[in-house]
Amino acid sequence: MTNATVSRFVEQLADIGTLVPREITKGKTTTKIARPVYTRQVVTIVGVKTTASRFLPVSHAGYSNETYVDKVDLLGKRRAEFIGRKLKGIERRAHMSLFRQMTEAESGSNWREFFAEKFGKECTIPDGLCIACWNCTLFGGLEAGKGATFSRIRYFDTFSVEDAAECIQSDESPEQMAIGNTVGEDLAVERGEASFHRYEYVKAGTRFPFITIIESPTLLDVAGYLAAVRLADQHGYGKYSANHGKFTTDFVAVSTGYPLFSVLDMLVWLEDGGSGGLEGRLRFEAAVDEPVTLSGSGLDELRDRLNEEFKAYIAALNVSSGDGGARKRGAR
Repeated sequence: MTNATVSRFVEQLADIGTLVPREITKGKTTTKIARPVYTRQVVTIVGVKTTASRFLPVSHAGYSNETYVDKVDLLGKRRAEFIGRKLKGIERRAHMSLFRQMTEAESGSNWREFFAEKFGKECTIPDGLCIACWNCTLFGGLEAGKGATFSRIRYFDTFSVEDAAECIQSDESPEQMAIGNTVGEDLAVERGEASFHRYEYVKAGTRFPFITIIESPTLLDVAGYLAAVRLADQHGYGKYSANHGKFTTDFVAVSTGYPLFSVLDMLVWLEDGGSGGLEGRLRFEAAVDEPVTLSGSGLDELRDRLNEEFKAYIAALNVSSGDGGARKRGAR
């Protein structure tokens, strides 16, 4: 991957200035809000997540003292289902953690104080989101009517490449379901059947292809996403994520075009030839210009630009708040 190709990729992204919040005045109250600026640019991130530990993807409330993996019959197999809402929730938190750490390292101040100054309020997840910072302008708010529709990142449900019979530990498996203690167990009472919780789980080594789209992307958005996913993989997804749900993520391609394929296509391709089955099959179409697609070392270069782009973001925030000593990021 040549530097020229990476440069052409970056040229098709939105300017860092689109991330600077604007002020909204209603009556006597003035608040800051992430700019709902939508351009015709888009970035699609494609990859495969592989479980590195037992994983319990659940979107339902559970049944008594037993919990079952979400499953769906699809393309001739029964598969584990991993819904996009769960992916987004964990990756959003990982992204915010990254944002806070980088803010303190770059600004030299406590992130709480910095957020209150630049975004107009302290950040409290999920009840007190500012709807003005880099995190909120990418992932949107969580409350209907308060910026939730401003999200620029799009997630898709995904499904296991492997059949449920081989990738899910269940009652039908030789070792049957896993057993854990119930929450709030009274240790003074003799243990019995009711004191245990039984649950299915997806085994390590199970693959989940994914497609994530970022609308009006800046280079900071893309580089930050690539970094945040690594943090999310170690945090864990799904139920019992403190101990379960660890992943490794293989980013296959990042493109400035919309995907002309779906997760369902990726399931078939991965069944045909493993990760190599995706090679040469990914096709993209851009809203403007010709799409530029990066893989391999090109993805590493994008990730390596994170610190530089974050400094440009801080500089843009300082300029917008009247700090004349900050430099402003020019258009590319």
